Amino acid sequence: MSEPTLLSPHRAASLSRLLLVLAILAGLAASLIVLAFQPVTDFLREGPARFLPFEGEAARYVLGAGAALATIVAGAALWRGFSVASVVVAAVAVGVGFLLIHVLLTPAIGLFALSILAWVGGRTPRRVLVEAGPRRYPLRWGAGLVVAIAGLVVAGAVSWWLASPLWDEGTMLDEGLGFEIAGMPTATPAAAAAADNATASPTATEAPAETPAATPDSAASPAAASPAAAGETATPTATAPAATPTATEAPSGQGSLISMGELMGADMFHTGSGQVLLVRAPDGSVILRFQDYAVRNGPDLFIYLTPDPDGDVFADGAIELSEIRATRGNVNYEVPADVDPSTFRAAVIWCKAFAVLFAHAELE
Repeated sequence: MSEPTLLSPHRAASLSRLLLVLAILAGLAASLIVLAFQPVTDFLREGPARFLPFEGEAARYVLGAGAALATIVAGAALWRGFSVASVVVAAVAVGVGFLLIHVLLTPAIGLFALSILAWVGGRTPRRVLVEAGPRRYPLRWGAGLVVAIAGLVVAGAVSWWLASPLWDEGTMLDEGLGFEIAGMPTATPAAAAAADNATASPTATEAPAETPAATPDSAASPAAASPAAAGETATPTATAPAATPTATEAPSGQGSLISMGELMGADMFHTGSGQVLLVRAPDGSVILRFQDYAVRNGPDLFIYLTPDPDGDVFADGAIELSEIRATRGNVNYEVPADVDPSTFRAAVIWCKAFAVLFAHAELE
């Protein structure tokens, strides 16, 4: 009489095959998602796939087809039976697929692992669980459970952090410059507000209303010529209040434009738009301004200035300005006083954690 196992061999085999089919379907579905959507491919290239010499559509085909092939190889290796060799082949195939599309292959990986566990359960005697189970070694099993839960929490947090740009647009900030920029074709927000104030209230610089020219009849009539003679009290014009500065005047002076460019995203997932200005303020300081802009939110984003027009943040002379302060709106960044701003040819939004370019503007 055979020794009883954790699962009956027949039930274990059926459950293992079912889980194996679900794993293959999950892997193929993930591959189809990659093949169908270029932004998904561009997002996945933040992972290990960024080391592959493929971009754009070529990367989409390589990642999608590669993940599908890895899934089929893993399924075929385990379908004929579970042995050390078949498990090793499946593990290598799944590892390659994970390197290609990482988080999207996670459901398939979990189902492959459950399929193997079901097969093991059909061949493991119950006495093994009794001899090495939690009743006999409660501390070991308790510690293992804590480690497993901690691992799941960490994996979930990392996955959430990596995938959050898909639904989190980041923050918005609306900063003004406080001065006008000489030579700009369009007014800055501060200048536009000043113009609105000037239109709303008359100023002393407006021309006085035109006085009607004297006629011979009026010259002949003393009453018409002299308001005082008609009993009116003349208001001396010399005592009129002094003119005040108008809203269109810029007491703080004007800034000068050093260079400017349009923000462009790196690909269909890492998108960016808006105007980037490098300006010198009236006090001599230099400001990098992102105006009416938006960029895809992401982890660990930083702002750089670089002499390379293509946005290479590792080029000689490139500097890191700050961690990104907002992903939308109008945002200013101070440029160090000890650098020559005219040497910079690009402003860059760069993900330091994964060394990925999100967007850049060529400055001219």
